[in-house]
Amino acid sequence: MKKGMLWGVVVVAGCALLVTGCAQQKKTSKSSSGLQRIHFDFDKSDIKAEFESVLQNNAAWAQSHSKKKIAVEGHCDERGSNEYNIALGDRRANSAKNYLVKLGVAADRLSTVSFGEEKPVATCSDESCWWQNRRAEFIAQ
Repeated sequence: MKKGMLWGVVVVAGCALLVTGCAQQKKTSKSSSGLQRIHFDFDKSDIKAEFESVLQNNAAWAQSHSKKKIAVEGHCDERGSNEYNIALGDRRANSAKNYLVKLGVAADRLSTVSFGEEKPVATCSDESCWWQNRRAEFIAQ
């Protein structure tokens, strides 16, 4: 009986650790509006080829919801000074905005804001979290 209880405690503790570890991350799935985020390489603001289809889908969503405005938020990981990350977040937001404009979304429907490192989606201090925080979010308004 004691062995069975011990295994139960081990299983419960293991599940708790697994859930806690996963709680550090938010999913990168579609938001309630259908718009998806994109991610950037370290210290970069250029659009990665793997996210071009995401931006094409976001542009299609914008075209089918022509009365909605979209705020493009630029985000960074925790590395770098606050000032540097605000500037990098701004470059990322503008890069994503310009890509949407090239795809036919009217520029006056898009606004940009940089949050630098202030709104992380993952909070550990290693590459598994940093890549999640180097992103552009698209918020329908």
